[in-house]
Amino acid sequence: MKSDRSEQSSNPLAGHLLRAARLQTNSTAMSEAADLKALVNSARVWRAGTAFFVLLLFVLAPSLAAAQAESSSHYVVTHYVIKATLDPATHGITASARIDFVPESDLSTLNLNLASSLQVKDMTDGAGQNVVFHQEGQQLTVAMNGPQAGGKTASLNMDYAGTLSTAEGSPVEDLKLAYVSPEGSYLLYPAHWFPVNENPLNRFSASMSITVPADEVVIASGRASSPVRNGNSVTYTFDYDKASFPGTVIAGKYSVEPATAVGADVTLYFKAGHEKLAQSYGAAAGSIFTFFSDKFGPLQNHHLSLVEIDDDTVGGYSAPGLVALASRTLTDPVNAEILAHEISHQWWRCLVSPATGDDAFLDEGLATYSSALWTEESAGESAFESTMHNVMVQSLSHEEVSPIAQASHLHEFTPEYQSIVFDKGAMVLHMLRWVIGDNAFWKTLQTMATQDAYKTVSTAQFQKFAEQSSDQHLTYFFAQWVDSTGVPQFKRSWAVYRTQKGFQVVGKVEQDLDIFKMPVEIRVTVEGRKPTTARVDMEGTTADFTIDTLTRPLHVEIDPGSRLLKYDDQIKTEVEMAKADQLVQQQAYLEAIKQYQQVLDLNKNSSLAHYRIGENLLRMRNYNAAVESFRDALNGDLQPKWVEVWSHLMLGRIFDITGQRDRALNEYQRALQTNDNTQGAIDLANQYIQKPYTDSNSQVSEASK
Repeated sequence: MKSDRSEQSSNPLAGHLLRAARLQTNSTAMSEAADLKALVNSARVWRAGTAFFVLLLFVLAPSLAAAQAESSSHYVVTHYVIKATLDPATHGITASARIDFVPESDLSTLNLNLASSLQVKDMTDGAGQNVVFHQEGQQLTVAMNGPQAGGKTASLNMDYAGTLSTAEGSPVEDLKLAYVSPEGSYLLYPAHWFPVNENPLNRFSASMSITVPADEVVIASGRASSPVRNGNSVTYTFDYDKASFPGTVIAGKYSVEPATAVGADVTLYFKAGHEKLAQSYGAAAGSIFTFFSDKFGPLQNHHLSLVEIDDDTVGGYSAPGLVALASRTLTDPVNAEILAHEISHQWWRCLVSPATGDDAFLDEGLATYSSALWTEESAGESAFESTMHNVMVQSLSHEEVSPIAQASHLHEFTPEYQSIVFDKGAMVLHMLRWVIGDNAFWKTLQTMATQDAYKTVSTAQFQKFAEQSSDQHLTYFFAQWVDSTGVPQFKRSWAVYRTQKGFQVVGKVEQDLDIFKMPVEIRVTVEGRKPTTARVDMEGTTADFTIDTLTRPLHVEIDPGSRLLKYDDQIKTEVEMAKADQLVQQQAYLEAIKQYQQVLDLNKNSSLAHYRIGENLLRMRNYNAAVESFRDALNGDLQPKWVEVWSHLMLGRIFDITGQRDRALNEYQRALQTNDNTQGAIDLANQYIQKPYTDSNSQVSEASK
């Protein structure tokens, strides 16, 4: 998919949806997102009315002749009072909303966003007088009855209704963000199920009363009042009095399970069939919440609702005090990556959010890195290094497109935005921690969470917090990694000398960025002992190092812990692979095959590249070519190890599809001989030995899911 640059946006909140979906597909070493077409299609938000509409407004209200020229960013919504009734049987919603807002200066026209599947029935101002409005697509333009004074609170009241049964009218094309149905309802804030400011960074408070059938429960942000029952319905009321993003509502028939941990109070709302996972997810959520509270500072509200939602939407979403996870992400063992990512948004968005679209890495970059921090805490240093290596590869897939500081010029629902904001943003935070040290890094985050609680923060403010915490001037760091593009490519040379106490390694590190200034870690692998490491402060293109060892040095490695964003030959290969995987996510299979061929140009023995080509050929039912690619995978480097068992399994499937049962059985037997049950491969081989595989709905292997 090509990014639609004609509709650039600056909504870091919306970009969260893409990451949530990718996380739920990246939970294994072989991950490849299955079908993210809906998540990578550009969000088509209606921005302008027709010429007829402008003329109509001019006739009805002369003061609005310049209606489209007046920007809706000239006001701030401060509070909502929302009353909504959900009718699951008809997928219907009937609602009213009072919007309290404060103009920055005298304002006559208001632009709001409302899902196009919902229609406004009536609208009045704070005095109860009817106001002129026009709904065009998702844009709702309101003609106020005279200028609203800057700095003074004004109000709008509106009644609206509609059905929420499909993705039609969603701000994200082909993706349901709001759904009302008997199997459960979810109204995510990005769905615009109530009228919202066109500025997605507008923080607000809210009071919501939601009426549902009597056998359902409602979960939302804020202090809940006792449910009020009235015949066949029940009304739940929630008050959230802080400036945040409390506009998410979930309702349905749930099994309610409490879970507690030190410093955290978790309630789980799981559906039938997943009750058995409640205990493990509750324990994990409590541990993650407690860990983040220790590192980032405690939240005022220690309660967290963990709610299961249907699979036909995003993998996960966070609102204040609430984390929603799609059924497909609830796994055994716990999908800790997505769970930690979503819980971290209780701090990095709900508590503190970016000041502008150019500061978006302080939302999703922080959440991505927070998830990695939990990996470091729960799985150890080796797992953490592996995670950050993967983040680095993803960040390099589009690093050259834009600096982080110009993220608002990118569209959120693109691989470029994900690479630069989510992944490079996480790498920048990782590098900052390396530069200023752990104590100063944690102090930076805690200071931001305390001083800017329930506010927005800019990159400049964040830099100031880091400088105060570390007592360092960091302009060079932010200029290099946030304001600029460009990644160093390291080279090293060294010689080994004997000394009275052992050996000495004398070497030089080189890279090609003139303004580069960073500490670089050097690791020397030695005989019979743990590696020896040293930190070298590098300024400019070269730096010398000397490292003493007790036993013979075997190998010198630069930045072994992936603390720096960098290129080398191996990383280049992985980056090209990541670009190809992104094309598969977009269902651009022919383009993906060409990209995998570029990987083979760098490493002709890459079993993984051959395997991925085979998968894509199989999707297109090019069976002969697919067989050749899976054979090439078996004759390659067999990295990662699971390629061997899955290549045999895929060959067996092809032979079954083409009516060659004996050959299929031979491949299934070879799969069994590997003793590798990665993603249930051995189980499937036994299954296909008993009953031939058939060409059904999809040719995507379970190893790719």
